[in-house]
Amino acid sequence: MTGAETRAEIRAEIDALIVRHFEHLPTLPADQCPLSVPLYGAEEVSGALRALLEQQVTMGSQVREFERAFADFIGSKHAIMVNSGSSANLLAISVLAERSVERGLRPGDEVVVPAVTWATTVAPILQLGLVPVLVDIDADTLNMRADGLREAISARTRAVMPVHLLGNPVDMAPLMEIAREHDLWVIEDTCESLGSEIAGQKVGSFGDFGTFSFYFSHHITTIEGGMLVTNDDLLHDLARSLRAHGWSRDMSNRVELEHENPSIDPHFLFVNLGYNLRPMESQAAFGLVQLRRLEEFNESRRENARYLADALGDLSQHGVRLVTEQEGGRSTWFGFSVLLNDAGRRRALCDHLEARNIATRPIVAGNLVLQPAFRDNPHRVVGTLENATSIGERGLFIGNHPSLTPAHLDHIVLAFRDFFAS
Repeated sequence: MTGAETRAEIRAEIDALIVRHFEHLPTLPADQCPLSVPLYGAEEVSGALRALLEQQVTMGSQVREFERAFADFIGSKHAIMVNSGSSANLLAISVLAERSVERGLRPGDEVVVPAVTWATTVAPILQLGLVPVLVDIDADTLNMRADGLREAISARTRAVMPVHLLGNPVDMAPLMEIAREHDLWVIEDTCESLGSEIAGQKVGSFGDFGTFSFYFSHHITTIEGGMLVTNDDLLHDLARSLRAHGWSRDMSNRVELEHENPSIDPHFLFVNLGYNLRPMESQAAFGLVQLRRLEEFNESRRENARYLADALGDLSQHGVRLVTEQEGGRSTWFGFSVLLNDAGRRRALCDHLEARNIATRPIVAGNLVLQPAFRDNPHRVVGTLENATSIGERGLFIGNHPSLTPAHLDHIVLAFRDFFAS
């Protein structure tokens, strides 16, 4: 038997052991409803392990294959895999701040963002010397509104960063119209909404950049990981360079750059100030399997949300408001969001649900202006941010993932009803 045949036999034995392991995993008890659970199985683990066994570990052919498949799924020309969704946001802002980008972002320029989002939507704006301009969100969709963007625009505004929050798509058509009117860059933070659509188009594909996260609890996972998509060749080239140290080796004009710098060894030719945001081959192997399962996952999330909305809709008589799917939108329901009419009742409801093993979270970070990291750094606020503050005080979401069974959903419904019955 040759060495290659022996290795193939060993890999087959390992694959069989992995399958057996997953066949004997315990099921999630019906009275346990965590925020998320592992959504990967034997095929993902076998793919990742194969990359390790073949000793192809850092960014290579698997990453390139995943990038191509992901771009096709979203409907974008290019995709650039990175090590997290937060890094995808950082990379997008950094590329637009490059000196070679016409109309690029410069220190002191303003970027309009919703006041309710994750910290690493706003952090890169500050880290690049830009000024975040925080606008209120719509109380029904939890997302930025076009009229809020229009009101926020000043002579220094250069970009807008809409966030598709918790699976709910932003209404992009009016926002894109305003962006074109004012010549604004558009970076869609789609980290919580992979596969969501508005007007039949996948979110993340409207703007100059779309960013995505593959964190453990998100729509698909590579454990940690993220992606950046764009239709622009120059932005794509710069993103590939900045992702890996700012070197030239991943750029389409690599040969030209080498000829311009003949005294420098092309192995280590640095043409931009970059980072190390590279993903691993094992992550891409995970992602390739997970991407094939995404639509199945998302349909499960949508079915769960429909069930909970139907079962809990009559709690409106107790001052409960549910976030619903907007007309023309297809939400992928990262979580199931609930708003109460009183901050005290929200805390009491969270305690009640947690005591019944139903994990809860605030609606992302609430009003970011109130968070010390952003309160104490340069920013501009448009209006009172009344909805953002109210949602931070009165809103919560519970986990929604494909592993929830009808028994889990009934446990959730009963816990809500017990609380309001008392």
